[in-house]
Amino acid sequence: MPGRHTVIRTTIHLALAAALSAGVAAAQAATSKPVPPELPAETLASGGTLAAASTERIYVADVMIFNIVDGRLRVFDARAGKLLGMVNTGYAGNFALSAKADALFVATTYLSRGGRGDRTDVLEVWDTQTLGFKYEVVLPPKRAQTLNYRGMVSVTGNGRFVLVQNATPATSITVVDLAEKKVATEVQTPGCWGSWPASSGARFSMLCGDGKVATVTLDDQGQVADRQLSDKLFDADQDAWFNTAERIGDRFFFISFKGTLTELDLSGPAAKVLGSRPIAGTPQDAKRRTPSAAGARAATRPLPCTPAARWRWCPCMRAAAKAATSCRPSNCGWWTWPPARSWRPTLATTPHRSPSARAASGCRRSTA
Repeated sequence: MPGRHTVIRTTIHLALAAALSAGVAAAQAATSKPVPPELPAETLASGGTLAAASTERIYVADVMIFNIVDGRLRVFDARAGKLLGMVNTGYAGNFALSAKADALFVATTYLSRGGRGDRTDVLEVWDTQTLGFKYEVVLPPKRAQTLNYRGMVSVTGNGRFVLVQNATPATSITVVDLAEKKVATEVQTPGCWGSWPASSGARFSMLCGDGKVATVTLDDQGQVADRQLSDKLFDADQDAWFNTAERIGDRFFFISFKGTLTELDLSGPAAKVLGSRPIAGTPQDAKRRTPSAAGARAATRPLPCTPAARWRWCPCMRAAAKAATSCRPSNCGWWTWPPARSWRPTLATTPHRSPSARAASGCRRSTA
């Protein structure tokens, strides 16, 4: 009968389905692994300190070019190479350390909607012992939003004022009074760029496009008390200077596009030339090899250490006769820290060059 056959088929189908389900369940039970216990919730600690960490540190800026609103500053133990922590630097933030390396100053920008919205420029002050935020001073919304170059943020020699480079593109310097925690003034600096503070007092100098060096002296309130220009020190059309420098006290060393090293004394109300020489050796060497833009950037990568640290630069301009590659300053820059004669980490601007290749070209790492 049709009804009976239907019942039999249905019963068979159900029996087969049950058998298959049981087999699958048994197979899964035989092959499944035990489920690990649920991980406990993590608690983020705050209020820590780096007091026990080494004071010999390296501050490495990361502009986060693919997510530039979220820059950060990584802090490393210089001897152990250990990451100690990070500080947020916002949108293309630039930074400087205090003379005692106990405070970190970050000039940066925030937009109210992350990638858009109202712009707010601030100078943030961070504690280097805790990497904790202390306070901020709101700046005029004209801070130069540059990559990390020296001279964009600096601290005067007396530690009273922080100097922040502006560009609208008209150039100026915002002077922040740290004692009063407010903007003291804005110094107009047409045609000049960067700030190079003297080692004492409240004086800073700038390179200008006409080949001169402008020097500004501030009074106790951060107002301009004196402004002087040097004689023309370089020809911006024929042999301009890279707007970066290395310093020893009030002696600043600038390199020109064609490889002339000039030493300036920036301690007084006007810049003075102490001497200059070609780093290329002979005029024939100068024609063949000149500092590259990459080399100048390498020489000023944002890796400031504590004030006791040193910078060593090997010009390496004489290539050995059998050297396989030409030797440019961009191939020979070394950072060394701290200034002890014991082992210390180093960074080479061109890691692809082997030590033997560097040795063949006459370049030696400093041990002083």
